[in-house]
Amino acid sequence: MKARITYVLAPKSDTQGEVWVNLLSENNNIQKVPLGIFAPFSQWDPMQEYILGADEETKEQNIRLDLLKGYLEAAYNKAQLKQDNIDKNWLPHHVSLCFEDAKKTSEKMLLFQIQKYIESAPLRRIKRTGSLGLSTYTIRNLERFYSLIESFEKSIKTQIALDAIDHKLVGRFKEWLLTEKEYSLNNAGLQVKLLKMICKEADRLGVEVHPYTRHIESFTQRNSDRCLQTLNFEEIKKIKGLVGLSSSMENTRKWLLIGLSIGQRVSDLLRLNPVQIRSAEHGLYIDIIQQKTEKHVTVGVIDPDVVDILKKDFPYKISQQLFNKQLKELCKYAEINQPVKAYKVCPKTRRRVLGIYPKYSVISSHDLRRSFATNYFGKIETPILMQITGHSKETTFLSYIGQNVNKDAYADAFMKVAATL
Repeated sequence: MKARITYVLAPKSDTQGEVWVNLLSENNNIQKVPLGIFAPFSQWDPMQEYILGADEETKEQNIRLDLLKGYLEAAYNKAQLKQDNIDKNWLPHHVSLCFEDAKKTSEKMLLFQIQKYIESAPLRRIKRTGSLGLSTYTIRNLERFYSLIESFEKSIKTQIALDAIDHKLVGRFKEWLLTEKEYSLNNAGLQVKLLKMICKEADRLGVEVHPYTRHIESFTQRNSDRCLQTLNFEEIKKIKGLVGLSSSMENTRKWLLIGLSIGQRVSDLLRLNPVQIRSAEHGLYIDIIQQKTEKHVTVGVIDPDVVDILKKDFPYKISQQLFNKQLKELCKYAEINQPVKAYKVCPKTRRRVLGIYPKYSVISSHDLRRSFATNYFGKIETPILMQITGHSKETTFLSYIGQNVNKDAYADAFMKVAATL
């Protein structure tokens, strides 16, 4: 006799019940097991034996019910063929086995492990500082990575298991990032780095991963291929001299001049508000908690034009997208139009193309911090600049502004001190 497996919704409260699975065996014995799946009475269809609703949680619950029914039917038929004894513990045991198998299957999936990593963010130790809790910036990167993997899975029409991440799949992922998504080399390299990090963490926790994941290598753009754009003091003077601007463009000009004076990322620049400003003997202090690294920095502002803006005419909020668009227009008005080598996205192919373009057309909000560091490099001691920009390593700082380590300077400093000993 074929087993009859049914679902019922047993009351748990006045409005909600718990789904139980019933097994009617050949000797008409009935076994019942609660499944830990809950649903409102209004959403339970007793004829179809599933939960009504289109949200993701409901879909997942119905999938679990379908899988369990198929699993139990197959297990029962197998037990019949082998003439195994189907006692009172048979149903609880196989329900547990089914859900445990499903859990193990989920644990092997890349998206499951990314989500697990995100959920554990508050308890993760930061190696660099020894503190607990990933930064908001890191969590946001991981959430974007989760969405990116979802898109990649749709592109290749399959869900990715950790034990299937071999050299071919990683190569396909890299190609997809660079051609389909048109990511820069640095951004694509970051996503590959995150992929390796998730696989390494899963491996550490005992989840089976493909051996190749230990050999995944990230990448960055070669220094020789980088095209760095900055605004020098003469160009800043041109921007300061602009007159007759609309109120919106004048507001952008204020943010631009502030950004060129404080050396912060655009995410921190556009979040500034007057309560962060304090008076100083020769200008103003601005206290900032950097969003990306959560570092506390205090920036000194001495430029009288910027001091006036901060004290008397603080700009109103603006989106990063509008800021990027309007600062290009400002640079065009200021005739910052000399030809420069740069990458731009071609409107037809939607890919980045290296070429020669007017400087105003390739300046972006990311260049303000670099301009600050470049303009004061060699004039202000490097550790002071690094403290303001938030760079932890001198090599990183120098790479950021396109400079090499001056080894002669270290040798000169040593000889100068050694000569006095």
